[in-house]
Amino acid sequence: MKKVIMIAAIALVAFACNKNQAAVKKLDGTWNITSLSQSEDGVTLELIGTFIESGTMTFDGCKLKDDEFCNMTTTTKTVAAFGGITTTDAALYNVTNDGTILQSKEDASSTTVDQIEIIELTKSNGEFKQTDSDGAVTTIKVEKQ
Repeated sequence: MKKVIMIAAIALVAFACNKNQAAVKKLDGTWNITSLSQSEDGVTLELIGTFIESGTMTFDGCKLKDDEFCNMTTTTKTVAAFGGITTTDAALYNVTNDGTILQSKEDASSTTVDQIEIIELTKSNGEFKQTDSDGAVTTIKVEKQ
């Protein structure tokens, strides 16, 4: 009986890791940001087309191990009225909680890890939601290039 319980526990852990790795595999590549909105106190502001002309998120695929992070890059270009400035930010990411949480941090030495909920993730579309400590919600919708 103990062997059966042990095998079931190992299978459960392997299954959870597979969901995280499956999400990393889907994320691998470059995604166009189709919507970037911020909601606070009942007011929602769409940033794409208002302040940001375009944006991409690029995720490098990797084989996740415990506490391991992969590379990601976010590039945005402001609308002409705000200078048309292109900004590129590098960060690290991983996927946890059976493929439902995207964690990100600035670099390997960062102790602050942002938790981003994966609302939807298919091979061609994604939606992520992050709620900050003040209750403001940022929603990002992406489409695979």
